[in-house]
Amino acid sequence: METMDNLRLRSHVGRDLLQSASSFKNEATAVWEYVVNSLQYTDRGIQPKVLVEVKPKAKNIEIKDNGRGMDYEGLKHYFTMHGENIERRLGRPGRGKFGTGKSAAFGIGKILRIETRQNGIQNIVELHRDDIEKTSGEEIELRWISKNEKTDLPNGTNIRIEDIFLPKINTSNIIEYIERHLQAFRTLMPEVAVNEHICEYREPNFTETHYFRPSLKQSDVIGNIELMIKVSSSPLAPEEQGIFITAGAGNLIARETAGIEKKELGNYLYGEVDVPTIESYKTPIEPFDLTRSLLLNPQHPVALVLIPFIGSKLDEVRRIQLKKLNEARKTEEARRLANEAGKIAEILNRDFKEVMGKLQDIKIAISRPGSISSSFGDSSETGDSGGAWVEGVNLPGELDAPQNKPNRNTPKSHERIGDDPQITRSGTPKPEGNELLDPIGESGKKRTKPSGGFRVEYRNLGETSERSKYDRENLTILINLDHPVLINSMRNGSIEDTAFRRLSFEIAFSEYSMALGYEMAEQDPDMPADDLLFEVRSTLNRITTSAAELYA
Repeated sequence: METMDNLRLRSHVGRDLLQSASSFKNEATAVWEYVVNSLQYTDRGIQPKVLVEVKPKAKNIEIKDNGRGMDYEGLKHYFTMHGENIERRLGRPGRGKFGTGKSAAFGIGKILRIETRQNGIQNIVELHRDDIEKTSGEEIELRWISKNEKTDLPNGTNIRIEDIFLPKINTSNIIEYIERHLQAFRTLMPEVAVNEHICEYREPNFTETHYFRPSLKQSDVIGNIELMIKVSSSPLAPEEQGIFITAGAGNLIARETAGIEKKELGNYLYGEVDVPTIESYKTPIEPFDLTRSLLLNPQHPVALVLIPFIGSKLDEVRRIQLKKLNEARKTEEARRLANEAGKIAEILNRDFKEVMGKLQDIKIAISRPGSISSSFGDSSETGDSGGAWVEGVNLPGELDAPQNKPNRNTPKSHERIGDDPQITRSGTPKPEGNELLDPIGESGKKRTKPSGGFRVEYRNLGETSERSKYDRENLTILINLDHPVLINSMRNGSIEDTAFRRLSFEIAFSEYSMALGYEMAEQDPDMPADDLLFEVRSTLNRITTSAAELYA
């Protein structure tokens, strides 16, 4: 009989396992959990090699590697809930504080089968979801297929997730997820294949690299780290933006943007920093969660200093790029390009208004009424009232004198470790002004981008970049002036020549049609591919027909 003296905290191992499994909501995150273990746990001097076989019809996925494998004792530890990572206990940096590999499979499937070999001995074991759900709570029975049998096969492990219950297994999602995360392991030169596709980390084309060190006060907490920030030649996909944070080689723990992607040119920045102290700092607060969300816990003492350090440096680099862009916008050629972009924008704006009913939930479409703006500083219409202006990017003017004053009411004990905050300066619009301003609405919030539709801009994105790019964050279609086809169209004349104008129309209209299709797919992920292709073709035909007179 239980008394008050022997009251104990208990846990239900089956519920714990399934709760952990719920963090792995799709095939990409579940597969990566096993791929990353394969990359990390290899014998010294062995190049990691991993093959992922996706079999949608059979409803299973298998991950095979040439790692060090596990013996019987290693499997016992592997199947211990919340067991401490052995690599960490030995002082080697590694991913996963309390291994979740045993649970990842059950986020998408019903059976986890492990075939593992180490030093000529093979073990094969299965864990079934039915057994997890039937357990009384203390332990779960494993199904041994083979125990401590001799084998001539080399070291390695095969993980198979069987009886996958997802409606559809998306192989491309697995490939994209793996390629995105391989950058943290590039020093190991791993080889990873998904079916017949060889996964490779493809670094974006970049134009500049900046390096930063923390102040002495910051380094007392985050260490004497080096932050590297690169400037991409074109907008980055959301998953490529920001700083990738590691805590030792191959131990990717977070990606931090510090909100910079919401500002103009912020989605061109990416980089990396290694911060070992984020895991060695003595505190009961975890620096990140176990869901592989790649988000730092801002309450952690190291993250509390690291996030503003990263944010301030990202904004510093962003402001450098913005200054260069604003200077370029003032040239005569930029004004002529803006005129050409304005003609394109006018056509797109008319079409966009006709289809806005289909895009009610697009972040800009449901905002204030307005028109698509052209490039290089031309203003766009908005529906906001109010006459206040602050430092920005839209219209020329003059800024008021800076008023960065410390808050005297803030106690010294609560001072933030980091750079001084940037206080937005107010200003007055003036056509002859040498600085740029943005309007603010009645709420006092800065309107950083035009509302109502897509923008069109000519940009120098690099000759190896695509001829155009859809910057979804800013709903902007970018035409790449550095692309060989654009350069050749201007070889015998200027930007007003028919060849250049026609090519610009064709590029912008094609990109617009695909962008509109992309937004439709976002609104309806289940839209059949044939329907989506029909919408893209229909848009392209409609927009070119309406602009027929401009091709003359």
